Amino acid sequence: MMEHDREAAGWTRRQLDPGMGTCRADQRQVDDGLLLVHSDYRPRLALVEQSNHADAGGLVITIGLEGASAYATRDGGQLRFQGGHTTVTVFRHTRGERRFEAKHRAAQLRVLVDEQALARYWQPGLSSLLPHGGARQLAHAATTAASALHARSLLRATDPLAVHIGVLSLLAEQLEALRPAPVRVPRWREDDIARLERAYALMQEQMAQELTLAYLCAQVGLSLFKLKQGWRYRYNDSPQRTLLALRMQRAKLLLENGYQVAQAGWQTGYRHPANFSTAFARYFGYTPKSVGRADR
Repeated sequence: MMEHDREAAGWTRRQLDPGMGTCRADQRQVDDGLLLVHSDYRPRLALVEQSNHADAGGLVITIGLEGASAYATRDGGQLRFQGGHTTVTVFRHTRGERRFEAKHRAAQLRVLVDEQALARYWQPGLSSLLPHGGARQLAHAATTAASALHARSLLRATDPLAVHIGVLSLLAEQLEALRPAPVRVPRWREDDIARLERAYALMQEQMAQELTLAYLCAQVGLSLFKLKQGWRYRYNDSPQRTLLALRMQRAKLLLENGYQVAQAGWQTGYRHPANFSTAFARYFGYTPKSVGRADR
């Protein structure tokens, strides 16, 4: 499709300085929270682009058309994208870098679904796929024949309805693959559920202490195995991740109410401010000192 035809079909182009090589990205708003992006990069030198999703979250379907690229998160996570493969990632409160090799072409078609749009099509919502902040790769596999066909159609489609149908078809295929196979759920006695809920309450009441799973087990009368198994059943998470989430949300609230970094860390179980700052930045994607600042 020629450039003027693309503009008439609703695409907008962002292109880097020609001195950096052939690097462009065409995007098209499909619906509220649904964005289609066709990128084609061949930089003269190795290229790094900053990416900031500190206050956003969502899901990205990346269909590799040719070549490869990488994405590195601030906390050390690495995501790879390659031609002939489809990658599904989720992100929330994260910063990172897109990396492209010198003199190598990397062409991709991406569907970006923000958190509100995802909730329309995936009832459990983003939290079921990514309980906490950061970036997570959910799938990376050879592109199916159906997805390849949808991708080719989307690159040349001009009718808005055809584009909408193609994007939702890609999204439906990937979400269906993420649905867990039905499993037989064990029956839990009411007194065991009450013990799990008591452990959850202890996390909230005593998060300023250096809580351990052994301590929680002793307090509520459950074995470590049963605590972990029951936690997955009751809260769809692990006890460690739940405690971290409770601590981080409490710390953020304290900081927003004027507490110093060391004070917020101490109130949430961190005896060393540096350890607290590292954990906070890894969770939210920004430092505790920046909370409440207008320029964050």
